[in-house]
Amino acid sequence: MKNLRKSRYCFLFNRGNDFLAYTTATNSFYKINSYVAELIENVNICNDETNVNELETLHKLKLVTTEEEDDDVVNLLRMRYLVRSYSQDSLSITLLPTMSCNLKCPYCFEKNKKTCVMSHETCDKVVEFIKSHSCAKNLSLTWYGGEPMIGTNVIKYILSKINELEHIKLNFHGMVTNGTLLSGENLQIFRKHPLNSIQITLDGNKSTHDTKRIYANGNGSYDKIIENLKSFVDAYPDTNVSIRVNIDKNNADEFMTVYETVKELFPEKKNLYVYPGILKFCGKQNADSPFMMNKDVVKIKAEFRKRGYPFGFPNIIECGCCATYLSSYVIGPEGEIYKCWEDVGEKSLVVGNISDKKYTNIPLLANFMMHGSHILEEDCKECPLLPVCSNDCARNRLDNKFMGSGYELCSIYKSKDYEELFDMLYDYYQTYVKSKQSKCEKCI
Repeated sequence: MKNLRKSRYCFLFNRGNDFLAYTTATNSFYKINSYVAELIENVNICNDETNVNELETLHKLKLVTTEEEDDDVVNLLRMRYLVRSYSQDSLSITLLPTMSCNLKCPYCFEKNKKTCVMSHETCDKVVEFIKSHSCAKNLSLTWYGGEPMIGTNVIKYILSKINELEHIKLNFHGMVTNGTLLSGENLQIFRKHPLNSIQITLDGNKSTHDTKRIYANGNGSYDKIIENLKSFVDAYPDTNVSIRVNIDKNNADEFMTVYETVKELFPEKKNLYVYPGILKFCGKQNADSPFMMNKDVVKIKAEFRKRGYPFGFPNIIECGCCATYLSSYVIGPEGEIYKCWEDVGEKSLVVGNISDKKYTNIPLLANFMMHGSHILEEDCKECPLLPVCSNDCARNRLDNKFMGSGYELCSIYKSKDYEELFDMLYDYYQTYVKSKQSKCEKCI
């Protein structure tokens, strides 16, 4: 029991009469008392025979540890991350049937990029590319665009071919769509292969959305999206539906209105998720930019929590995004391969082609694999939030490292005194833990 000290991942704080301990090493939260809090804080002084039992318990909970044990947390995270990143058991494909879109949003990053629909020949090459991953037993397939529903013939054809494959199973099927074409015959496409998940984006409430997500004639798309959403939910009740609400400083106050409106429309649907798509700030932008910095995100999330939005408890992060998985590909309509969704259409960011059945731009691939996550960064090794840091983006991380961009990549709760973290945890404690205690007391 020698050399014990408060773990670098342990946070102690109190609110009123509540003393609480949280450790990111196991993502565990404990109600303690002032005696235990003092023992944890001064364990290097109190480490004697009079409190052996208490210390053993605190050690098992990883609230007090040795320096070597804290380093082991980093090594274990890195090992699990690397195992997943280089695993060949599963194949993940984000497929763009087309770069075309039926909306003319003024801010769209794709508006100056080449548009086409995937050819029959390229569709066959996609299937052959899937076959070439002989070690993969499971396939994750997500339709993306442009607007993927413009390429319905491509979707139907590739799904029919995947259905014939014997060595691999389609275990996840998703789509990111603007929702305007989810009607009529298009709803029938997924009868044989229902979507596990679908994401539709709104740009705020109806008035704001209809100034941003517009058709070529200038008309807004809000009403059509809501109409189609109702039809889709009726047709596919088991599909998880995610509504991403894009917000910046100018329309952040609209999020809760959209959240409440959508929830009222579908009061019985449990697998419906409405979440804020927060548009983040890059340090090279003007100070009056509408995009948010970490301090802004903390503030609005606290406000949303007060108004009843159910932000979840943190999660331990042991994996990256599609950009940091070796067997994950973003495939464009001409068969070109990218590692990140945001790279689509940029020739310099192509890492290969399905015709070659291998990566060809190895330096770019290596940058994503070796520098795309905080888990492998030495600068992050000592951070007490390392295990639960989720404010990470491989593309932004590479832009910072090699392009000198100014994206804030640290957790939004990283501050000198961690007061924002404590506020979030205490909100969770009051909302969930105390409510459960109240229910239990009623049963006594």
